[in-house]
Amino acid sequence: MSPRDVAPLVLAAGAGTRMGRPKASLPFGDTTALGLILDACAAAGLAPAVVVSGAAPEAVRDAERRGRVVHNPRWAEGRTTSLQAGLRALPAEAAAFLLWPVDVCLPGAAVVRALLAARDAAPGRLAWVPSRDHRRGHPALFARGVAARFLVLGPDDPARDVVRALAAEGALEHVPVDDPFVLRDMDTPADHAAFVAEWRARRGASPSP
Repeated sequence: MSPRDVAPLVLAAGAGTRMGRPKASLPFGDTTALGLILDACAAAGLAPAVVVSGAAPEAVRDAERRGRVVHNPRWAEGRTTSLQAGLRALPAEAAAFLLWPVDVCLPGAAVVRALLAARDAAPGRLAWVPSRDHRRGHPALFARGVAARFLVLGPDDPARDVVRALAAEGALEHVPVDDPFVLRDMDTPADHAAFVAEWRARRGASPSP
């Protein structure tokens, strides 16, 4: 199976109320949270991303040159509406999709490659999810057929209900990874500062501003 048959689906529709600004445009040096995700997907050889906008379309405008931006006018009704908007926009040739919330931006190409390798090793599964300390994280890889399960959810029904059902059916593969940031998202300015410090450390730079 080729990485090119996987379409990244980046959820970037929230208002970022606790953050005080849209999370997609949070700066990381000369790039952004969204930019980090798109770079990781490109480095892993995936197809161009589908990025779902909502409260702040301008925050994801730069993604238009690197993939497809889909606006979700129903974003305020619940996060699942954004997932569903993105799923409806998946390219016809995509055999799988990589679900990636924009506020979980530090897992890089190594995590994506681990998920792709797990799909190759266990092609009979329907989902491949990064696992750290026995907890499921993001981004998560799903076979195209799983989209139908997400599409029948209510606007504010949690997507994790589908993930739990897949696990109960034995259709989900846990993929152990070393990166603790598969379990962490950014909700506040303090979270962003911590993420930037980690990002700088990973680049071998000083974590100080």
